Amino acid sequence: MALTAAVAGAAAVGPVRPSGATAATDQPNIVMILADDLDARTTPYWDAMPKTKALLAERGTTFTNAFAPMPICCAARGSILTGKYGHNTHVLTNSGDEGGYTSFVEHDNEEHTFVKQLHDSGYRTGMAGKYLNGLEEDPTHIPPGWDDWNAGVTKSLYSGYDYTLNENGVMVDYGSDPDDYQVDVIAKKSTDFIADAAADGQPFFWYAAATAPHLPMEAPPRYADNQFADATAPHLPNFQEEEIGDKPTWLRTTAGERALTVAATNDRDHQNRMGSLLALDDLVAGIVTTLESTGELDNTYIVFTSDNGYNLGAHRLVQKMAPYEESMRVPLVVTGPGVPRGRTKDIAISTDFAPTVLELAGLPTPDDVDGRSLVPQLRGEKATDWRTDFLAEYGGPGPRGQDGVYQEYVPDPLSNVFSEVFLVDLPSWSAVRDERYLYVRWYDEERDEDDREYELYDLSKDPYQLDNLLATEAGRTQYADEVRRLDARLQHLKECSGASCRN
Repeated sequence: MALTAAVAGAAAVGPVRPSGATAATDQPNIVMILADDLDARTTPYWDAMPKTKALLAERGTTFTNAFAPMPICCAARGSILTGKYGHNTHVLTNSGDEGGYTSFVEHDNEEHTFVKQLHDSGYRTGMAGKYLNGLEEDPTHIPPGWDDWNAGVTKSLYSGYDYTLNENGVMVDYGSDPDDYQVDVIAKKSTDFIADAAADGQPFFWYAAATAPHLPMEAPPRYADNQFADATAPHLPNFQEEEIGDKPTWLRTTAGERALTVAATNDRDHQNRMGSLLALDDLVAGIVTTLESTGELDNTYIVFTSDNGYNLGAHRLVQKMAPYEESMRVPLVVTGPGVPRGRTKDIAISTDFAPTVLELAGLPTPDDVDGRSLVPQLRGEKATDWRTDFLAEYGGPGPRGQDGVYQEYVPDPLSNVFSEVFLVDLPSWSAVRDERYLYVRWYDEERDEDDREYELYDLSKDPYQLDNLLATEAGRTQYADEVRRLDARLQHLKECSGASCRN
């Protein structure tokens, strides 16, 4: 798809200023732009997204401690849409009894998304791109609350070409022409929706969910010779971690093949990721330009974030799903009316998006929502009694299960070696991360309490999680009191719902 004039001219958009147009309603518009597998730890994403940096990060509030507590696509997206932890949506991975689209629907989550609440209150709602893993098994489905539905219904969506979208009940096939590049198609649908909704005068919510930079998507043809085409992936201190004797059994027993996969694929994966982010940068710029040209920019909140992070070789891991920083740390920038320029260290998690959007729209937050509204931070206020920790969880199962990232496998992997990494899942785990410690309980669903394995990291001294403090008898004795405190807190959060999750 050729770039629209709006996208092509986005770099010229100047500072935020009154547009001279009066919004048709006091209710603000809200646009959420969701990247896929974009971590905030390793990937130098602003290098590939200078327009987004200028238009959003340098104009709004950046959350430097934003996390995805369920660090795999479907669980994370279910949490974003409902404001609930995975144990309350019953989506802890991408398929199986506790995962995927089927579990999300069977547990009545679609009737309780913030999108449906916006729609029922008079908002015009729309989306384009990725919904939930497993939708391809029910491609004609359109969830309640969406006025304009353009969801990918084939796994080939990840490759950027030769995919199908359900466009309001009509199956539309996209091929391999440059115009069919998925990020650009979603960019065009985004600007069309915004222009039409602005002309209609109805407050709107738009959800742009391209799959960049999820593998194996490459750069679009116009960026084929981009500056990252031969780049070497960044190597943090935990890249291909050498000493893994203190790590849980699943990682020790699969470390060899994992390390080989990282070595064979990591640089190409990074190159493709950065190349696809160039297109995502155009998508963001096109949205901002369209909002400005329609007079809606000053009345629109824009949220830029990701569903989960990405390991990119940290601890010998390619994908996400782990309780480590690379899997869970995500970018989060918000701009909009009254949002100050700056940064906040307050912890933000995926469950916070639903209550935040609802409060911005002037709507009540349901009692069973687990997250907290970020509106105080977006007003530049000092939030009182803010969280100092959060629960993280993943559903597994097993070192060779097939309920996790395997379900995202698509034809045309980066190399033949990648066929192995998708067969190596992670066991279930639950964790609590506070401002100093990460405490992890492995095999939560597979094993009895006495047979589980544990990790504890002091993030103030060991930010790359290289030294498991519970790997030795001496460490277990020294940190016994801390473990008792953290384990009790973890158990509380694993059983929490609604208000009990917020304190």
